Amino acid sequence: MDVKVFGKPGCEFCKTTMKKFETFFKRWQIDPEKVNLNFFDMETVDGLAEGAFYSVQKIPATVIETAEGVLARWDGQVPLSEEFRNHLEEFATVA
Repeated sequence: MDVKVFGKPGCEFCKTTMKKFETFFKRWQIDPEKVNLNFFDMETVDGLAEGAFYSVQKIPATVIETAEGVLARWDGQVPLSEEFRNHLEEFATVA
């Protein structure tokens, strides 16, 4: 599973989104071998290319996907923990 956050380094909402997922992953002991958390800087060529693939129009944009496809997506907002928690609970090692 992949969690992809698209944003810019100076964007406070983007920083908040990454911090929220980092805190959640740490608190719930999400195995980084099973769930990847990636930040794509929309001010770089690589970030723009990945963003274009996902049709990112507003930042922060967050995509949770598996090999089967996109499970959840948020554009232009910081997702609430309750909104993404159920997608990641199966990977948690603590309850």
